[in-house]
Amino acid sequence: MKILTVVRGLCLAPLILVYGAWMLFKFTLSLSVLLLGAWLIHKIFGIAGDVILALPIIYVLSYLVPNPRMGNIANKLTFKGMPDSKLSVNPKMKIVDIKSYRRRAKQ
Repeated sequence: MKILTVVRGLCLAPLILVYGAWMLFKFTLSLSVLLLGAWLIHKIFGIAGDVILALPIIYVLSYLVPNPRMGNIANKLTFKGMPDSKLSVNPKMKIVDIKSYRRRAKQ
């Protein structure tokens, strides 16, 4: 069974490598076309072209970043260098009566 797996892998390896090389070539070609287009827009329109190119990117990225709530911004931006004196070192613990949790306990 393992011999067939090795033979199958050896037979498919050239196909996988050729397909991977083709995908890499296609990606680099499309990336170079995009960069050439962005460079041409920059040369023709200047800074206005850069802004026009950046607007769709900013629009897409705005959906990926969650919108913070305005009320929580102050809490997130506060500097907490020193611990609050109001907070105790040990949190207050609740005392639980174990007898009420026993089986057949009379209450």
